[in-house]
Amino acid sequence: MHRFWDKRYQKEGVYGKAPSPFWVRELERVAPSPAGNRLLLPCEGEGRNAVWAARNGWTVDAFDGSSVAMKTCKRWAAEAGVEVRTHHADAFEFEGDVDGYDVVGLFYAHMPPHLRLPFHELAIGWLRPGGRVILEGFEPRQLGLPSGGPKAEAMLFTTAMLSEDFTELEILKNETTSVVLDEGPYHQGPAHIIQFIAEKSA
Repeated sequence: MHRFWDKRYQKEGVYGKAPSPFWVRELERVAPSPAGNRLLLPCEGEGRNAVWAARNGWTVDAFDGSSVAMKTCKRWAAEAGVEVRTHHADAFEFEGDVDGYDVVGLFYAHMPPHLRLPFHELAIGWLRPGGRVILEGFEPRQLGLPSGGPKAEAMLFTTAMLSEDFTELEILKNETTSVVLDEGPYHQGPAHIIQFIAEKSA
């Protein structure tokens, strides 16, 4: 699978260079933390969300299974004059900051069904007390649309699924919505997505 993503990321900007509008809107609402405003972006690809966060004062870790994508992320950060700590790592091997993160951003981080819950449990574990998960991904109505996403329904998100996966967090938002994506050649056109936010108890 890593070879698939390395091949895809050979062409730069396949999911665009601008951050997700949902990420921008919700991250701006997160109150500053005295612990240092640390965030983590797993499965981050080329770093469009990571670079934006770093430019706006966050200390950012980003990892991806594609070494090609992480090299692009590091270069985009350097071109923007900011630092993103990039890690070429599998989701189940990445250890993260021992002090945890104020925000974990999961953007189109779809996993096979048997790995989804363990991955989401890792995301919860990466959070500091009071930290938030901000998630955006495709829901089942996306099947058949050419605007991106897994082609297997079992890899798509439902609101009930996310409620169950993140039951130990306080869910602040868990909604489906229809958007028109304009995020590079692989996210183009009408799409059906879920936007989800949940907070760990302080």
